[in-house]
Amino acid sequence: YRYTRKPPRNISPEPNVVVRLCPIEACVAHSLTTCVHNQPFLADLKGWSAIAPHLFIWDYVTNFEAYFLPYPNFNVLQPNLQTFQQNKAIGVMEQGNYQDRGGEFAELRTYLISRLLWNPASDTKEIINDFMNGYYGRSGAIVKRYFDLLQGQVNADTHMHIGLKADNPLFSDEFVRESIVLFETALSMADNEEIRRRIALASVPVLYLKCKRQPKLARSDGTYDSFLKIIRQEGITRYAEYGETPASFAEFIRKAD
Repeated sequence: YRYTRKPPRNISPEPNVVVRLCPIEACVAHSLTTCVHNQPFLADLKGWSAIAPHLFIWDYVTNFEAYFLPYPNFNVLQPNLQTFQQNKAIGVMEQGNYQDRGGEFAELRTYLISRLLWNPASDTKEIINDFMNGYYGRSGAIVKRYFDLLQGQVNADTHMHIGLKADNPLFSDEFVRESIVLFETALSMADNEEIRRRIALASVPVLYLKCKRQPKLARSDGTYDSFLKIIRQEGITRYAEYGETPASFAEFIRKAD
């Protein structure tokens, strides 16, 4: 990637060579083919496809800046995989939160991607609805409302990458309030304790977002305590690929004024 990504002018890979491309700078709010920010990578992808018999894609589907942060990239997963397939990709590795549990909608993201890797033409709405109902039980419809609310924050002017931060215009305090209410409703409807834990884990990104945006309020109204309770119960120790740690996050909350 980066400086090695552009295809060479006078060299063609041999038939036994697989070229691996990484769209690390891509905007993941919109697909590779529809966003102006993605045109440089798309041009390089097509350039390699024209000279290389095989491509392997190393893609990025999580927010490495903060694994917990809400990350509405679900609408690009299928079209991007189809773009890779159309340009001679023989394989795709989707890098998510590889260090710990607790990534934003990690279970749903893994399930959907695995189904799309099997069949890029699959019905994503059907897969997502099936997962919501199967994994969250009676609360699935409410969790789906949060999911739709989150994905709906993306518009034509939204651009986000693998280093999304809590102060991005994508988020608002109203979004946080509405999301917390939805998760409180979902928790109250949980079929059993196992599903309740699944819903609580799914709520961590919203609790984390509130802590980052309103740390003083989150400390005083119990949001941070709720976040910590779930994190400790699930044994999660990694908040980001690099940088933020549980200790540094706790210090950030403690010093908020």
